[in-house]
Amino acid sequence: MSSFRGERKKLDLGKYSLVVLEMGGKKFEIIVDPRAALKYYKQEAKPDDAIIIYEVYYDAQKGTRASIEDLRKLVTKGAIEQLRERKGELSRDEIEKIRSEVEELDEDKIKELASKYILKKGVLKLPKELRDELLEKKKRRIISYIQKYAINPATNAPYPPSKITEALHQVLSGEKIEGQRIRIMLDPLKEIDEELPAIINALKMILPIRLEIITVRIRIPPQYAGPLFSRVQKFGTIKESKWLDDGSWEALVEVPGGQFMQFHKMLTDQTHGNLKLEIIERRTIG
Repeated sequence: MSSFRGERKKLDLGKYSLVVLEMGGKKFEIIVDPRAALKYYKQEAKPDDAIIIYEVYYDAQKGTRASIEDLRKLVTKGAIEQLRERKGELSRDEIEKIRSEVEELDEDKIKELASKYILKKGVLKLPKELRDELLEKKKRRIISYIQKYAINPATNAPYPPSKITEALHQVLSGEKIEGQRIRIMLDPLKEIDEELPAIINALKMILPIRLEIITVRIRIPPQYAGPLFSRVQKFGTIKESKWLDDGSWEALVEVPGGQFMQFHKMLTDQTHGNLKLEIIERRTIG
């Protein structure tokens, strides 16, 4: 683990970033590797991988370190919370025992535990370059998801990526839509599932759009069944599957709405039209 020695008038974070926790009217900051911190929040890395130095600041940019007294309070709070998660309500004696044990810890251990608590409870401040990178990746994932499931309800046909990209740009840039200025602000740290409902509702003001899953029953003749099994898996989820006495394969498959026409065309081309396909259900998911 790296270390910074001495007080600084202004700290140059360089490739590093801050995790900030506001508590009890005070602000606490630690220095982290932002990419490792993201992995930590996804449970793919340990605190030691993310924290650059076990030092806590009131203002890291100015090099203003937090007092040991305040850090002991953070560590005590964290220890009480951790024990409550395991046992539920604690007695006064149990809480006093925690306070006593924290008081006996040396300063280095207090800084380490306080840093880990701030990492766990605080907010990661992303550098602009990383923030922009994460937002761009999220936009691509949103476009891919919508293209996969979305159709035009009037035609049951999917939208091309360019159309979805253009509509998403309108929503994210705050352009006026039907006289209203609607702007969705993406959060680079949120999961895509948390933001999709608001995005889809906004897109519906621009495009006639419906997200759906289509359930179909297919029957493939024996001469095509083997090679097509894996290709069907790539398009959708096989819910039921059985081999008939004549060697044909019958399956119940859930296919994303935006891929259904491509799925149907693939089966028709590969079997030269010699198949049975029945739509069982069209289920709206957005």
